[in-house]
Amino acid sequence: MASVQVPQSALDELLRRALDVAGFPIGWISFVDAGRELLRARVGVAFTELAPDRSLVLGLPVLSNPLFVDDAALTDWRSHPLVASGPRARFIGVVPLVASGRELLGSLTVLDPVPRRLGRNERTALANIATLAVARVEALRDSLARDGGASPAPRPVDPLESESRRRREAEARYQQERQFVDAVLDNLSGAFFLVSADGVIRRWNAALASAIGRTDAEIAVMHPVDFISPGDREPVATAMREVLENGRDVSIEAEVIDRAGNVRPYLLSARPVTLGGQVFMIGMARDITLRKRAEQQMVRAKERLDLALTSSSLALWDWDLKQNRVYFNENWSQLLGDPPRESTFSGDEVLGWTHPDDREVFRAAIGNTSRGVSEEFDCEYRVPNAAGEWMWVHSRGKVTHRDAAGQAMRMTGTSTNVSKRKAAEERAEYLATRDALTGLPNRVLLHDRLEQGVFNAARHHTGFAFMFIDLDRFKTINDSLGHHVGDELLKAVAARLSSCVRASDTVARLGGDEFAVILENLRDTDDEGAQQVAEKMIAAMASPVLVEGQALNTSCSIGISLFPAEGRDSATLMKNADVAMYYAKEKGRNNYQFFSSDMNIRAQERLSVENYLRLALRRNELVLHFQPRMAVATGELVGVEALIRWQHPRRGLLAPDKFIGVAEDSGLIVPIGEWVLETACEQIRDWRARVKPDLRVSVNLSVGQVQNGERLYRAVEQALQRSGVDPAALELELTESHLMQNIEEKASLLNRLGALGVGLAIDDFGTGYSSLSYLKQLPVDSIKIDSSFVRDIGVDPNDEAIITAILAMAHSLRLAVVAEGVETEAQFRTLQALGCDEFQGFYESPALPAADFEKRYAPSAGARARK
Repeated sequence: MASVQVPQSALDELLRRALDVAGFPIGWISFVDAGRELLRARVGVAFTELAPDRSLVLGLPVLSNPLFVDDAALTDWRSHPLVASGPRARFIGVVPLVASGRELLGSLTVLDPVPRRLGRNERTALANIATLAVARVEALRDSLARDGGASPAPRPVDPLESESRRRREAEARYQQERQFVDAVLDNLSGAFFLVSADGVIRRWNAALASAIGRTDAEIAVMHPVDFISPGDREPVATAMREVLENGRDVSIEAEVIDRAGNVRPYLLSARPVTLGGQVFMIGMARDITLRKRAEQQMVRAKERLDLALTSSSLALWDWDLKQNRVYFNENWSQLLGDPPRESTFSGDEVLGWTHPDDREVFRAAIGNTSRGVSEEFDCEYRVPNAAGEWMWVHSRGKVTHRDAAGQAMRMTGTSTNVSKRKAAEERAEYLATRDALTGLPNRVLLHDRLEQGVFNAARHHTGFAFMFIDLDRFKTINDSLGHHVGDELLKAVAARLSSCVRASDTVARLGGDEFAVILENLRDTDDEGAQQVAEKMIAAMASPVLVEGQALNTSCSIGISLFPAEGRDSATLMKNADVAMYYAKEKGRNNYQFFSSDMNIRAQERLSVENYLRLALRRNELVLHFQPRMAVATGELVGVEALIRWQHPRRGLLAPDKFIGVAEDSGLIVPIGEWVLETACEQIRDWRARVKPDLRVSVNLSVGQVQNGERLYRAVEQALQRSGVDPAALELELTESHLMQNIEEKASLLNRLGALGVGLAIDDFGTGYSSLSYLKQLPVDSIKIDSSFVRDIGVDPNDEAIITAILAMAHSLRLAVVAEGVETEAQFRTLQALGCDEFQGFYESPALPAADFEKRYAPSAGARARK
């Protein structure tokens, strides 16, 4: 093929037609020569030849039919150099140029960096164009084969040649014009780009390629945001949409990242332009590193010049400082909402219409600029618009003439309406410092005001009070009635708390159901003012809150710390008020407590217990003791109740009342409860083999475990599987008061647990809401009479009547009844006479360590003497 040279213009025309078939961005017509593929006409790539390992035709067996690959990344082509690297083709279309003698002349190749599928018409069109290329080559070969004729025979006029000739002159003019445009673009001071509506970069200059360190071939397949720093890509993409979709001019600062990973700040300016009926984005990118670092004065002057020349929304002004006269162009009156007109005012008038609160700032800015203290005038201030409403104006200017003494004589600048920006800033500041639900100050603003309160109180030798307020039982309302009801309740609470304080005080919402109050300007030791406010708040919360037709009742627990008695810094005041608030909850809720040093000691002790308790699980310091459950009629051992103890490294063996409350508040109760389940199941498995085959073990469930029903179910299931014990050997106990909270959810959970085969018992029966209906709904096997009823049995006829009623009710429902806390023979005999099924208590035995229990109740222990 080296000796056959098809005219370049004809090849360019054929390639143009091929690319126009389906808008391909990349393509070439190549010829095979000396084992290489030479690209005679090309678009979208910089290389001019392809070695066999990069060629799409030379690296394969003889290619005689067209090859079309819709998505090369999903095929074996994904490792090909043209797919794996530049130009990263996804669609491949190759039509071989095959001579009549089956000789492979070259190829017509089209590529696209995005997947696509060609229809039959597009494929036929590409095949026809390839046929034209082959015809041109063979025609030239035939011409070269005729040797020596002085007057070659006339040949028919080739329509393609005729059309090419007509286009040649136009192309020459086009090339000249394009060279001129390219020269202009390449000599621009910044990076130029032209982007189509689909995000393809159509034109760019050398400055852009240099800025990002990319080749033309790489830029052709990149999206504009690809060379933007990740943190700025979303704002740039939004700006592009503003230009291409809304037809707006935009200017945005963004960081540009080059191939080496270097990041530089750029000013990107773009505007829409319509070419050939299509909307494009045309723009410039200017490196503003120098402006950012050292040449702010020069860059700002250029910005003002650009604004004055290209923007009609800015008001231009010229201040003759010698005559004290200010000229405004017509945009100033438009800025104020008046018809456009030029105007001139005295400097005193300009100062006079400025907002009183801004006049000193305005006067200082003018004075600093005129004296040379500042090179530029830059001020934001308020002026009245045509309707008499205050609007924010941002004016920027620079001294353009000084006298020999350096005194400013003239200053020129621009003004713009920034009311919307100022409103947005005020709104953003409000949202950043206010609770979105209630509108109260949030934690951020509370901390700021508390710091100010400490400073002012210390300076003026006054005091103030800080309150922590927590709603009682809010979670129950929120969970049972829904978050929307809870939100309305919080709004009402916020309003009631705010009504109890002065306008100068602060009521804040910290989140959830927690509030805080700052009562300022109190005497150093004035707890009466804080006490009065706390009592007003307790009383205000006593009235029901009506939400969606429902009367909701809630109360609050309040902790109070005083400055300076209980703290001289904000952190200490908050910590001490928090301690006092928790003490108020321990006192039964719905009350207030002032902080005292004793509370701090208890809080520290509680924290110490929590920290050691976290270690206790890992150090195996928790142990189980077991109290026997006996059949009343026969005295036979029928089961045991697993009771937890803590072998504390310093304080010895601790009963549950010393640490269970801390475990529940800290969330440790859930993993502790799971440990109890596993340990109890393993122990009862061993005792069924050594003590009694049908022995059962009872395990108490905590509120924390039941709240996460799915986790509890998995824990029970795993404990049974790991121990291999019969599910009937395990009985789970849940107190009646806890059961009655969200009974529907509890019913679903307990039914699932009952389906496993485990037993279910209601503990402390008679102390809660005592309802037959829930007993019929749940798979309950037994109920346990609370020890408070057993204690006075035989002495108080009311207790005996209650137990008689419980026994009758339970037996009618075929439930077993267990009496707890049986300590005397008289109590036992009375229960026996009433027909109680089982009992446990000190009358039989206290809770024993596992070894002592086995020693006493294993068959080898022989007969036991009852206490």
